[in-house]
Amino acid sequence: MKNRKINPLFLVLAILFAVLLYFFYFKYVPTIKAFQIVLVPILFTVFILNIVNLRWGVYFFVFSFPLINNLPYFFGIAEPIPHAPTALVLFLFFFLGWLIHRSLSPAQIEYKEKIYLPLILFSLLILVSGIITFFRYTNFYPFLGDGIYEYVTNVDGVTSGGAFMSTVFFSLNYLSAFAFFFILLSTIKSKSHIKKILSLVCVSTLLALCFGLFQYLINIEIGNNPISIRQGLINATFKDALSFGTYIAIIVPLILGMIFAFKGVVRIISIVALTLSLFMIFFIGSKSGLICLFISVIIFVALYIKSMISSEKLKIISLKKAAITFGIIIILIGTTVIFFQLNKEKILPSRTIDRVSGLFKQRSVDKILRGRWGELWKVAVLMIKDYPLTGVGMGGYIIEASNYAKVYKTKVNPQSAENYFLQVGAELGLIGLVFALWVFWGIIRQIKRSYSKTPGLDKNKFILMGATAGVISYFFNILVHAYIGSYEIKYTFWLLVAFVFILGRNQKEKRENVLFGKNFKVISIILLVFFGGIHLWNSTHSLSLAGRTKKFDLKQNFGFYKIEKTQGGREFNWTKNNAGKTIYIEKPVIEIPIHASHPDIQESPVKVKIFIIKDFFKEKTLLDEIVINNEIWTNYEYSIPEEVDNEVILLIKVSRTWTPMKVIGVPDPRNLGVAVGKIKFKDKL
Repeated sequence: MKNRKINPLFLVLAILFAVLLYFFYFKYVPTIKAFQIVLVPILFTVFILNIVNLRWGVYFFVFSFPLINNLPYFFGIAEPIPHAPTALVLFLFFFLGWLIHRSLSPAQIEYKEKIYLPLILFSLLILVSGIITFFRYTNFYPFLGDGIYEYVTNVDGVTSGGAFMSTVFFSLNYLSAFAFFFILLSTIKSKSHIKKILSLVCVSTLLALCFGLFQYLINIEIGNNPISIRQGLINATFKDALSFGTYIAIIVPLILGMIFAFKGVVRIISIVALTLSLFMIFFIGSKSGLICLFISVIIFVALYIKSMISSEKLKIISLKKAAITFGIIIILIGTTVIFFQLNKEKILPSRTIDRVSGLFKQRSVDKILRGRWGELWKVAVLMIKDYPLTGVGMGGYIIEASNYAKVYKTKVNPQSAENYFLQVGAELGLIGLVFALWVFWGIIRQIKRSYSKTPGLDKNKFILMGATAGVISYFFNILVHAYIGSYEIKYTFWLLVAFVFILGRNQKEKRENVLFGKNFKVISIILLVFFGGIHLWNSTHSLSLAGRTKKFDLKQNFGFYKIEKTQGGREFNWTKNNAGKTIYIEKPVIEIPIHASHPDIQESPVKVKIFIIKDFFKEKTLLDEIVINNEIWTNYEYSIPEEVDNEVILLIKVSRTWTPMKVIGVPDPRNLGVAVGKIKFKDKL
């Protein structure tokens, strides 16, 4: 640390990011003690390693991120419990360590890759869209609203809390992957470091495969989520079987390249990992994984043949490797045929074969795609049609899908648009889609460039072929999936892309930085003002909470727990700190039964404010501010003749809540405000 100068920009960024990470962690990472005991040391390790030595941090992260995605399942943390994916949490601590390291480093970061231009602009669009969309779901608090409430955001009853989570996680799905790619390129500057990273990838993959084999042979329930268990799917150390299958499909050609590129222990580990991959793909239950595995291996063979033909020094060893490659294709095809037959005769049941066989029994393209064409993709196209320039906002697809389904009388229960490009178009409009395509074009162009810079058939060429085959296979895969929740897949993809870029480097080649010049700044400002202005207009008008509430007749009932009954049969709901209920005013007088049960209520009375809200918080009338110092049910009556035959929101704000689990030790973790009974109306006070 001697003679190091502080970089003020990165120091400020590190402090700001640390604050945001603090709130993110305690909001979205379960604080179950046993889970934290296992997770925290891993997070602390990657954080410290990145501060001390960036390459060590990269090595640890690359090794760890495929292995920790099922960690929450060991502690009963799975859907529908909302929680941050573990790979994302790992990256956030990795990134914080990187920021701190950069704040202590005088070395300048180079921005010489041409792909950085569309990637940074695309990231800025995501950031602007995410911020505006997040504020939209708060009703633009503190600018317009007077508080953050659990507003209802769609016809399925998803509240603002779910919408916030969608916006944050969907934004980070893009941004964290882009940041990982950038850190890789700025840290791993020499081709000599690639073997170390590949070795760690191979060992990590082998460990994941071994755990998947354990699930298959011994107990499928250990480290698995309830949905996969019910369907007989194997997830290994990944989020689900779909992610596991996709990982195998895009990593196998890289492992194949390692077998040809290296000798000794690395080759042995690679062969074992390849063998297990070709076996496990038939039993995990991922049909897209099996199909894309065929695609990736075929692409590897095609690239190998092309390299052999163009190589001036065709050696016998190359012919041997070609024979091995073709042998793998034959083995894969033969194994598939054998497993199909064994599955048919129920000798060796294969969940993957069952699911693939089901595709051939379908009579329409839409059924083969499991409703994507007629439902998910149609909804995405309609969103692009309605909001062509900016889309419905980051994380908005999953929120707005049910609203569109209601209008067009279809059923949709999506986690994403199940198509990467339609997902981008629906949430970021055609502007975002143009930049996404620009990024992918930059990758394709770099593949061509790297091949021209890597002649012959040396070890780097084999790794390049493997990475390229995995990248192209992923291109096919994202036409039917978006992997919004599978951060490990996004990190794997950008790891392969980073290999393509690093292997195409020429140390003697001089290139200028492509970012932060005058043209870049002007273009960025114009783009963001134009994009942000349009999205802000849409978010304060047709896409606003008020607009959606009116258009879809949403009932703004929020902040209440489920209905309960007293021993005497009275129905009531406990409130949280703030609670709202949409009611139709039938008669001039409203009667509201309220009860508080705070154990210390006599010493510290509870204050309750009651409001009438009209026109979605544009008009707010205080009915009363009451003070409760006992546990007696009391009816509070108010004359509101001017509201008869109107629909309003009854808003209740409680000065403080209490938690039965903490205060009296009963198994009730809720934060209770006051109990509100059945609201009645009458003609007179």
